[in-house]
Amino acid sequence: MRVLLLADGRSVHTVRYQRELKRQGVEIILASLERGETVDVQLKKKSVSNSLNYFFVNREISELVRKTDPDLVNPHFASGYGFSTAVSRAGKNRPVILHCLGSDILVSPKKSVAHKRKVIFALSKASHILVDSNFLAGKVSELYKSANIDVIPWGVEQEILDLYDSKAKTETAIAEPLKVLVPRPHNPVYNNLFIIEALKELINKGRLSLFFPNWGDDRDKFKAEVSRLCPNGGVEYYDFKPRDEYISFLGQFDIYLSAAYSDSSPASLIEAMAAGLYPVAADIPGVREWLDGSNGVLYPPNDRGALADVFKKAMARPDDLAGILSANHERVKATAVISDNIKKTIEIMERLISGERR
Repeated sequence: MRVLLLADGRSVHTVRYQRELKRQGVEIILASLERGETVDVQLKKKSVSNSLNYFFVNREISELVRKTDPDLVNPHFASGYGFSTAVSRAGKNRPVILHCLGSDILVSPKKSVAHKRKVIFALSKASHILVDSNFLAGKVSELYKSANIDVIPWGVEQEILDLYDSKAKTETAIAEPLKVLVPRPHNPVYNNLFIIEALKELINKGRLSLFFPNWGDDRDKFKAEVSRLCPNGGVEYYDFKPRDEYISFLGQFDIYLSAAYSDSSPASLIEAMAAGLYPVAADIPGVREWLDGSNGVLYPPNDRGALADVFKKAMARPDDLAGILSANHERVKATAVISDNIKKTIEIMERLISGERR
């Protein structure tokens, strides 16, 4: 089976997906407007606007389909390469399986009528749609009622599951300073500055040590505010890491924290649960599929006092911490292992190629 994958060549999730498909015997041709070490075909940017590039690249995609003759085209995601693929008419004589991400369904259609139409057009031209949560499946159906959808979480590698056992966290109390991972880039939707504003007192007292990515649109603004609000340190930044290094890095932390305004089922949350980190997140619909308040903490979005109280309680060790961490780990192991979920994806691809209908 030969698959033309259209996705962001810079994305760690693109590389993970591409690598696992290849490992399971699929011939992958990765084409991307973005540069990446595993990109096979570098698509040409003709504008400084990403939106325009996704439109202009349609002819190149059409020609690429003609030259490579894939059995199936697999764009990621609806508002980007899904739209490009739809305009290219690549699905005229072969199936298109479209992966949707949280932001392309939850955020993009709300920007303008034109953005919403682009997303709906991409959905309408896909033979099949894959999403990572039931919540996102519902939102796709609201946009395009005829969508044929399967829910498959991204999943974690065995190496992340192995972190849980090696850390032996179920036998130890959480110690201060708590090491907190906030693995969301400094973009408005992830609300990282709110975290600093809510936890500055605990940070300045040396009771928390927070680690953030060293990238994102608002990174410089964020760093300036951290310097002002937390002059005693306690906030650190990590650069982008190769996957094996990131997995080792993940194992160093006690708590996972996200303040995102919008999410589907965050891959970072699932990874943290697999590795044995205690999960804390803003209470939004897309997170509740994995975190319901009994297996970690959901706090009211933008409630500084509530978030500060979460960490004060965490320092006293949450009730049944060992049981919570164990149950989270086992749930991920049962339903969100990347090798298993890519196998399910391949089965759907094979069915589409053979022309079978559900």
